[in-house]
Amino acid sequence: MATLTSWVEHLTTDVDSATEGMQVAGEIYPMVGTEGWLLLIGVVVWLAWHVATGNSEAEEHKKLARKAPGANAHKNIEPQW
Repeated sequence: MATLTSWVEHLTTDVDSATEGMQVAGEIYPMVGTEGWLLLIGVVVWLAWHVATGNSEAEEHKKLARKAPGANAHKNIEPQW
């Protein structure tokens, strides 16, 4: 069973590739080390989107509130029975 110690040892041991086969000698996936930056960018974009959406909705609610006839407007409507 492979353990972290044996894999680290395997990846860092310098052996002759002609006798041992090809050894992994570099990154095992692209853009190693950028995870923190990508997370930071994602959080900033997420927060900016929420702020922009909140401001837009607040402005829309203010417009709707100005158009409203009033709190007692429902009392003036007579039902058409």
